[in-house]
Amino acid sequence: MSLLSRLILKEIAFPFLFSFCALSALLLLGRLLPLLSILLRVGIRPSELIKLLLLMMPTFWMMVIPMATLLGILIGFLRLTRDSEVVSLFACGIGPLQMLKPAVGVSCVCWILSLLVAAVVVPMSKSSSRSMLRDLTQRTLTRGFPEERFVTPVSGLTMYVHESTSGGHRFKGVFIRDARKPGMANHIFARTGELLTGLKGSRIALRLENGILNRISPDYDKTDIFEFKSYTLQLDLPSIQASRSRGEMGLGTLWRKGNDPHTPRQKRNSYLTEFHKRLSIPTGTLILGILAVPLGILFGKTGLSGGVALGLSAFLAYYLMVALMANLAEASAIPAALGLWIPNFILAGLTLAMLNRLLKGPA
Repeated sequence: MSLLSRLILKEIAFPFLFSFCALSALLLLGRLLPLLSILLRVGIRPSELIKLLLLMMPTFWMMVIPMATLLGILIGFLRLTRDSEVVSLFACGIGPLQMLKPAVGVSCVCWILSLLVAAVVVPMSKSSSRSMLRDLTQRTLTRGFPEERFVTPVSGLTMYVHESTSGGHRFKGVFIRDARKPGMANHIFARTGELLTGLKGSRIALRLENGILNRISPDYDKTDIFEFKSYTLQLDLPSIQASRSRGEMGLGTLWRKGNDPHTPRQKRNSYLTEFHKRLSIPTGTLILGILAVPLGILFGKTGLSGGVALGLSAFLAYYLMVALMANLAEASAIPAALGLWIPNFILAGLTLAMLNRLLKGPA
């Protein structure tokens, strides 16, 4: 490795690592805060919390790696330009293409890393973290329900207990709204209830006594009322395998489902959008890394803050374009194979224009 490459890599390394760690921590904190009260209520152990954090962190890396690549290379070249080291290199006969090589090498490594994260790490991380959250939710259910508080133990199921005894396992004055099935909402009022745990297959249920079940149609036009002496309501959490989201699927599975004629059209669009998104964003990492070189050299005199603001604006514009095209692709307004790559085409055109400007006359 040449002395020039070592110099440039040294300038890039610290801002890249700092950006990567800071962005990962910031996004992780934003995701963790809404779950914190639930985790504390369930009595999560420190080792479990650390494991959950490690599982959740890779879910952000698909967006963190492109931004860290851009900021790392950009800040490195901004410092070289600000300290007139780039001018010295030009005076020694070193051209922009020679300075571009180390940055391209870093961008290629980040591109491969981002592709690996998007194809393998993110699906595994999402699946494992959801499985862990499911186990923690089940632990919360087995500990019982608090009184005089609306709780949602399962998505679509809201419960209120006026009085809770026996450690939250026996209730008086129970209200439940069960909307877990699409197009159906059951409102249940019961005098007493009991939480049943330790059933076969680790199932959890509520046994309600002396109550009324009010079933309302989706258009609120019809309603049925049933009185019951005893009613058992299952609280089973959805199966991990049966309810895998597209974010938990590998690229091969997404491609097969997206091209399966038996899959509904809307679902096919969703799967293909996710497939092309996981390929296009890593490619954007490569382009953003190369774009950072002319940005850092041509706009280095604006100062560090101005250059970073320019880089963040470029990334934000790219991210908004990706989000817009993803929404259009899912709505069948544009093919996913074209829409998710349009931001990369635009970004590549801008990068070529900036490189051409740099080669013609660097500042």
